Amino acid sequence: MTLSLKNTITILAVSMALFHLLVASPFFLFPDLIVRGTHLLFSLVIGFLIYKLSSNRLGRTIDGFLILLSLVCVGYLIVNNVSIVIRPPWTQEASAMELFVALGTIFVVLELTRRSLGMAITGLCTFFIFYGFIGPYLRHVDFLRPLAHKGVGINEFVDQMYFSFEGIFGVALGVSTDFIFLFVVFGALLQIIGGGDFFVNVTKAATGATRGGPAKMAVVASALMGTMSGSSVANVATTGAITIPMMKKLGYPKAFAGAVEAVASTGGQITPPIMGAAAFLMAAILGISYQEVITAAALPAFLFFASLFVAVHWEALKHGLKPLEKSDKGTTWREFKAGWTFLLPLVVIMTFLVMGYTPSLCAFYGVVVTLVIPFARRSTWVSGALLCKGLEFGSRAGVTVAIACASAGIIVGIVQISGLGFRFSSLVLAFADGNLYVALCLAMIAAFIFGMGMPTTPAYIIQATLVAPALVNLGANPLAAHLFVFYYAVLGQITPPVAVAAFAAAPIAGTSSTSVGWRAFALGIPAYIIPFLFVANPELLGQGHWMDLALVLLRSAASIVCLSVSLTGWLGGRSLNWLGRAGLLFSAAFLITPSLILNFIALAGILMVWVMQKYSNVASKAQDV
Repeated sequence: MTLSLKNTITILAVSMALFHLLVASPFFLFPDLIVRGTHLLFSLVIGFLIYKLSSNRLGRTIDGFLILLSLVCVGYLIVNNVSIVIRPPWTQEASAMELFVALGTIFVVLELTRRSLGMAITGLCTFFIFYGFIGPYLRHVDFLRPLAHKGVGINEFVDQMYFSFEGIFGVALGVSTDFIFLFVVFGALLQIIGGGDFFVNVTKAATGATRGGPAKMAVVASALMGTMSGSSVANVATTGAITIPMMKKLGYPKAFAGAVEAVASTGGQITPPIMGAAAFLMAAILGISYQEVITAAALPAFLFFASLFVAVHWEALKHGLKPLEKSDKGTTWREFKAGWTFLLPLVVIMTFLVMGYTPSLCAFYGVVVTLVIPFARRSTWVSGALLCKGLEFGSRAGVTVAIACASAGIIVGIVQISGLGFRFSSLVLAFADGNLYVALCLAMIAAFIFGMGMPTTPAYIIQATLVAPALVNLGANPLAAHLFVFYYAVLGQITPPVAVAAFAAAPIAGTSSTSVGWRAFALGIPAYIIPFLFVANPELLGQGHWMDLALVLLRSAASIVCLSVSLTGWLGGRSLNWLGRAGLLFSAAFLITPSLILNFIALAGILMVWVMQKYSNVASKAQDV
């Protein structure tokens, strides 16, 4: 990459960040179509400069042509935004120019999607476009007849994709524009000025004195990093570079060290206040405030990390691992005192969210405070060049999210215009035969299929369009249904065979991605149960009386602990036999349901396993004597 190209990318990326700060500020108001168009145009131009076809002359020529095509096609929408907004849908024949700019935009979006996100989502978009046109012919194939529709003409297609708010420039890109981008920039800035190091150092000092300290540090640090980053891979790269070597040094197996970091970093996407990008989409789709989403997600996130914390603790006991040396772990107060100002931007965002401000305005103030806060103390001063670097890194990450949202808009547009959402929901209802839990299992399988090898945001959008309505029709709480598919879209990051978080952790751990992936899957099994818990018990989402919530939380925590101990196979200083593991496994399952009878059976099972384990421990000691 030449110096001039680097400078060009930097200037464009910083300009993109400043444009979004201007749009989000309370001082200006821009039309939605102009903002979304400009957001996509910046993303396309920067994306084609970053994800080059090749470095030879032909590659540079093709990239230049694609940038020019992006400028013409998306620029047409920006210039003609007024006439496009009032254009009646599906009632007029598109002109040659309108066909050109619409199809050209679809082409450049799919090409950049292929380069930046891979063939999985590109192929899926192509499949849905193909489905839109061949719908009428599916009625001639028996097993495909339920998916047949009247077909989509070229005029309807370009109207839906380009000239409406239901395709590329729809809700997904709108959420990326209004909320996600600035939160991504905020996270990048906070990390670049030292916030990431502060969180890691405080966590290291706080957990280092306990058994398996580095592994617990990975859990807590990744949860904290989740407040800045919605990417599991980014979390692995940031905290894993420190925690994985420390775990290996302490004695954890390589695969387990990588797996702990992969699962913990994946959990960062479900950690309030700044969850993964899909959480903002959830609020927009459900028509509720983002504050309601993060409030509902708080307790499930606590259970997620509690289950991982328990698994790590029991694994440390099982292998007899010692805490960190005092010289290695540092002092919690000293680390906190050195960087407490890094917490102020998070406090500002949370305060404004609680006060009812829009997420975009909260992100605006969060970014402004993050830009200013390094200069509050002489020890945290940074250069202007470093701040520009933070803005650039944030824009680069935001470009990928924007392209994912634009490509997901293609899928959503086809689903809406073809009626596939209704048909798919009908099929799920038919297979489930009115049983919500069967439907949940089907939804989980669908989520795994869409979530593996695909970013969380488009994976969630597809499932929110196709699967969540079926769960709601069967009686699931709407917020619980959407959180359910969101969780499994996130957990796709650690689900083999394409566990991208494990792929990122494996090289740091110095072992194969396959071993890390399967170990992460096993370690994360309790997390796979949590969505069933909050669908069966909506109280976990903060709904209902506080006494009911307390009882459900207690049951859920006990279920998670039982499952973690059963999978670890260690209790009371001894290995659990198969009978003890099975007893705890069944107890965990019985604690999920609100049935008091099953709950009492579960408690009896836990007590029985504990007594058996203590008796065998006493007998073993007596035999040794």
